[in-house]
Amino acid sequence: MSTFLVKMLLSVAVVVGALVLSSLLRGVTRRLATRRGLARGRVFQVAVLINVLCLVLAVLLLGVVWGLSGDGFMVFATSLVALLGVALFASWSMLSNATAAVILFFSAPYRIGDRIRFLDGDNTVTGCIRHMGLVFVVLEDQEGHHYTLPNNLLLQKTVIQLRGEVIPADQKHCR
Repeated sequence: MSTFLVKMLLSVAVVVGALVLSSLLRGVTRRLATRRGLARGRVFQVAVLINVLCLVLAVLLLGVVWGLSGDGFMVFATSLVALLGVALFASWSMLSNATAAVILFFSAPYRIGDRIRFLDGDNTVTGCIRHMGLVFVVLEDQEGHHYTLPNNLLLQKTVIQLRGEVIPADQKHCR
C-alpha cells in the first residue's frame, strides 16, 4: 500500500474521529443542560466552543499525519502565540470571561430567571438574571434597570442566590 493512500486513510480517520468526538461532547452537553434546565442559547455557545476545539485538534493531527515537522510546527506555534499575545494583551479579560462562562455553564450555580445579590462593596446589585452570555450576565432590578456584569466577577465575588419575593436586608447590604 502506498504512503499516499495510508496518509489519505489516516486523514479520513482523523476527520471522522473529530466529528464523532464533537458529536459525543455536544450530546453530553445537551443532556446535562436538559437535566439542569439550562437555556438553549447557553447550550449553543458551549457547542460552538466544543466544535472549535475539535477543529483545532483535527488540524493539528492532520499536520502530524501529513508530515508537519516539529521544527516547522514550533515556528508556526511560537509565531501564533506571539501574535495572539500582542492581540489579546489589551483584551485578556475577554478570554477570562469566556472561560468563566464555560465554568458557570457546567457548574450551573445560577440560571436565567434566578434572583441574585452580587456583593461588591458599595456596588452591590440585586436583581433577576435576564441573560447569560459568553462575556456578560445581565441583571434586571425591581425598577427595571439593567446591569451588565462580566462573567469572571461572578466567580471572583460573593453572589447570594435569593429565594422568594422578599429581599433579605442586613446592615451592610440593604437597599
